[in-house]
Amino acid sequence: MIDMPIGRTISLMPFEASAATRPFSCTAGIELRGSLLVLTYTVSGPLQDLIIPAAAIAPGFTPGLWQGTCCECFLREDEVKSYAEWNFSPCGSWWACAFADYRAPARRQPADMQPRELDIERGKNLLTLTAALAGQAAPGLRIGPALILQHAGGSRSHWAIAHSGATPDFHHAETCSCIL
Repeated sequence: MIDMPIGRTISLMPFEASAATRPFSCTAGIELRGSLLVLTYTVSGPLQDLIIPAAAIAPGFTPGLWQGTCCECFLREDEVKSYAEWNFSPCGSWWACAFADYRAPARRQPADMQPRELDIERGKNLLTLTAALAGQAAPGLRIGPALILQHAGGSRSHWAIAHSGATPDFHHAETCSCIL
């Protein structure tokens, strides 16, 4: 596990070896602002080589965002099986789910997992997505920021602090390696 000071930006690594040869750099910033946990994802490189969804007319809760370019965050407490996942799309939509155990959604979902803020900035070679989650910051909380990039032609690359296993899987507890 990485013991991370509050307000640090970390580099994300691709799971796929072929992605390491592409000219992209991905980072995730994690910061506490009062009672908000603020996540800032950046993707730099030739964005024209990625499939990035356009701004949604009516962004909101949308399942399946992980199938395209999106930012993800996993939060869990040490030695606890339950965890939460958020997906944030560059289109402005989001998705969230509480899990009781590995890939097993909890019977009761929290009433409000909606991000308090979701800001997207696009430049020629830089995409920045900032999401703020309320009431999520707690000492000992383990955080696993991740990114999925959909490349022109349809392939995807999976970016995280650490990868374990033979396939990319952000749900593994090992991917939540930053401690707040």
